[in-house]
Amino acid sequence: MQTTPKQYSNEHYKSTEQYSPVIVPESPVSKGTNLTGNPRLVRDLSADIHASIQQWNNIHLHGISILKAITQTKVDESYSEELQNLCDDLEKDCNSLADIVDNLKQLSHQMKAVASLHKSKEYMFLTWPVEIFGDVANEIYKAYEKDLAVRYKVLENVAHDHKESWKMLHLATWVHQTQISEKLTRLLESMLLETGHR
Repeated sequence: MQTTPKQYSNEHYKSTEQYSPVIVPESPVSKGTNLTGNPRLVRDLSADIHASIQQWNNIHLHGISILKAITQTKVDESYSEELQNLCDDLEKDCNSLADIVDNLKQLSHQMKAVASLHKSKEYMFLTWPVEIFGDVANEIYKAYEKDLAVRYKVLENVAHDHKESWKMLHLATWVHQTQISEKLTRLLESMLLETGHR
């Protein structure tokens, strides 16, 4: 059975001519000039949030290696010096993560302050109203704050459980950052795209 390509009438082509391209207002980022004022602050704060999350990710990975070592070391109810040293290292990581969360809190407050000072109704960059930057920064801070609390719970309990199931639970809890959703990652990427970092 031979088929012939579908022929479109002139009416089909006429109907596509009715569509026009989407026109987005030009962003100050695309002008090639140095940003100043509130747009510069928002762009810098977005970069700082991203840098903080990159630091978090590095510490997160370091914590995984510590937890793997703890699961291999903790084989009974005893508390060896090696286990104590590993737990001390994990505590340092948790404290470093707490510093990052404190930094995210400050960045969130600064982003909200810039948004409240921006009086113009025009978009600062491409498509986001200025309030969204503060909302996204706050959502990121809150998620990492919740995830930090989970990590401290792991720290409190990891040295006391020698059963394989509990050790695996602690490791899995650390590895799978349950409070940090894919939506949050998309919001961060959207903010970086909006401000011209991507």
